Amino acid sequence: MHVTLINPPQVFSRLQVASGITPPLGVASLAAWLLACGHEVAVVDALGLAPDRVTPFRGDALLRGLDLDQTVAAVPERTRLVGVSNLFTFAWPMVEQLVERLRSRLPETPIVVGGPHPAALPEECLRRCPGLDFVVLGEGEVPLQRLCEALESGAGLEGLEAVARRLEDGSVGWTPQRLSLVRDLDELPFPARHLLPMEAYVTTREAHGPVGERWTSLLSSRGCPYGCTFCQSRNTRWRGRSATNVVDEMEECVARWGVREFHFEDDNLTLDRRRVRAIADEILRRGLDVRWQTPNGIRASSTDRETLQAMWDSGCRHITVAPESGSERVLTEVVRKGRDFELEQLVRVARDARGLGMKVAAYFVLGLPGERPYDAEATIALIRRLARVGVDEVGIALFTPLPGTPLWEQLGERAASMDYLDLLAIDDLGRAVSFNEQYSDDELQALRRRAYAAFFLVRLRHHPRALLRTAWNVLRSRQELKTDRVLINQLERLRSRVGTADSRPVLAYPYDAARTLRVLLDSRGDHAFRHTLRKALRTLRPGR
Repeated sequence: MHVTLINPPQVFSRLQVASGITPPLGVASLAAWLLACGHEVAVVDALGLAPDRVTPFRGDALLRGLDLDQTVAAVPERTRLVGVSNLFTFAWPMVEQLVERLRSRLPETPIVVGGPHPAALPEECLRRCPGLDFVVLGEGEVPLQRLCEALESGAGLEGLEAVARRLEDGSVGWTPQRLSLVRDLDELPFPARHLLPMEAYVTTREAHGPVGERWTSLLSSRGCPYGCTFCQSRNTRWRGRSATNVVDEMEECVARWGVREFHFEDDNLTLDRRRVRAIADEILRRGLDVRWQTPNGIRASSTDRETLQAMWDSGCRHITVAPESGSERVLTEVVRKGRDFELEQLVRVARDARGLGMKVAAYFVLGLPGERPYDAEATIALIRRLARVGVDEVGIALFTPLPGTPLWEQLGERAASMDYLDLLAIDDLGRAVSFNEQYSDDELQALRRRAYAAFFLVRLRHHPRALLRTAWNVLRSRQELKTDRVLINQLERLRSRVGTADSRPVLAYPYDAARTLRVLLDSRGDHAFRHTLRKALRTLRPGR
């Protein structure tokens, strides 16, 4: 059976600062599994095939990659099943349009979507999108394989596990997933990177983390057993690949694509510290001269100095930690991050990593439902403390609800009626959408600006050479931090403009350096900004 899997164009806003370009490992993993099962597979990677093309979508939202019509045209005529990836809720409006255009061109070809958003809202997706036939729930390998087998053999679809479908009476039904998750991840083939435009990702150098050499992303585990209330991966069985299997994949990437740098995108890489140390030992045993990092974050409570030392010795040069909040009350009552999570431990991990020579990033979320002003002040105090400790950069996102999570359910009707494109505000420096009754949109935006200002001013006071190093890196087009990468890409793309459908030039990249700088520093239209800056400047006082 011929199957086409689509990684659709990227949805972003121009001032969104976290929309990097990474190989679609989920799509590549599904492709590898279907190939191993004997099917023909084509991959249409709309983003990777045209990373410099930007077109308008709706409102302030833009699309990066092939446009929708080009994506549809790239699907081979002989395909008998089309699968579309939908990772993010804010991308659903685009996926919905893509499915309808696919249906217009391929009226008899079944279309299936998968990913966290449709898996959480299968009934809504099938109801809102008449051209859609199926939604895969959860991990896709086995359900998609079973769907292919049923369609190929002509057998009935009744009882097909973990695949939602529209019934004859118009309702939506599915059999709950009784299939065990793939317990032994070593049994899975490596992602089918040969079906991706790998060179585009390598040369574009816009990864989740900073890029120093030829790179690719990698997943060494799946799942996360913790119950963070905002996360779609919460309470899932954690499974890790063996050290031998992980390093085998790394060696393949080195030999086949000349990769020298790996970005681990695991939800919880260090949950099993012994396994991480085994991976590090295996890299050293084979004499693999590579660098690696953890841009998706590691959990401080499951990371110790011995593990950090092993990571450093084997080439790890950048880690990300995720305190989310500096308020113990928010972490305990709102986020429910787990009893073993302690902010003091996170500070120790950051200090130990910096002592080894690693670069460290810390991620925070402001505007969580139930967060109060004094909680936000505790977060800013922790940001200042981490800046003094030597943490190299912070990312400050605004809370956005994700389907299937407790905080989504808590929002009730507001979640059900929202425009999903509003969720782009999570890391858009030009706008905010507040889901916290304590803050208006403008107040939440001012709060984020003050948090960023506090970090940079404290860092300037205690580590002035670090900021000079960032400037020097930008001049040399060298990436040591995500901040370096953002600034370098902004300057590069300011010279490269493309035409849009309405003939207005737009940047071929989501970041517009001039507008970003204006948004951060201009006080026009923001009467609270001067007050915000004054409060941030207090961090320069001795003893703070």
